[in-house]
Amino acid sequence: MTIGCEHGAACHDGSAPSTATAPQASRAWLLIEHPGPWPAEPAGAEQPGRLGALVSAAEALGIRVQLIRRSGRRVPLLATDPRAVFASWTAGDSPWLRRALVTPSAGGADLDLGALADGREPTFGEPASQPVFLVCVHGRRDLCCARLGLPLAQSLAARYPEQVWQSTHVGGHRYAGNLVILPHGLYYGPVAMTQATASIEAYANGTVLADRYRGRAGQPREIQEKEHARLAEAGSLPLDSLH
Repeated sequence: MTIGCEHGAACHDGSAPSTATAPQASRAWLLIEHPGPWPAEPAGAEQPGRLGALVSAAEALGIRVQLIRRSGRRVPLLATDPRAVFASWTAGDSPWLRRALVTPSAGGADLDLGALADGREPTFGEPASQPVFLVCVHGRRDLCCARLGLPLAQSLAARYPEQVWQSTHVGGHRYAGNLVILPHGLYYGPVAMTQATASIEAYANGTVLADRYRGRAGQPREIQEKEHARLAEAGSLPLDSLH
């Protein structure tokens, strides 16, 4: 069901509190390239080959599933076309991100979901050479995400073409546009191009910015609150100082 963009401008100008609003349970992530259309829930999307079973099994294990796509004109994907699939773990001192190109008609993804759910890095694909930047554009969940997320994703993709992906709902539509940086699972929102670019550049330099920082996925709320207090005092912190 689509939720109307009824939260008011204050929810999207940074004045509404967004402290400690990253999803606490989202430590294991599965990203699957899917050009759309996207239903309200990723599990409801038609997936070719064994990808549908992979999504169902992942959700049953508590793995967060996101459908992703590139910005620009949507090109239909056939079952014979390879799709980008990412597996990621965001918790702890050594988060990781792995990437594979999967051809659904060839049997789906050879991914040990049990290892992913436990935070053990599986032998799947290869380590991603670059971080991934997700921008929620899921208008079926909330019109604000499409209205604010789409132009943000398109602008960021022009600057970081290999790293930016449009994504289904990441949580917190009232903070659109929402940016998630993997593998650390850093949530920023609401951000426009200026704040998003600053957050990404800081991350590239091993730093977390306080401005528009929502928290880190997979952390309990009390830890997110403590880290936000440290960030608010310092303005920024080294990435390796996160709990």
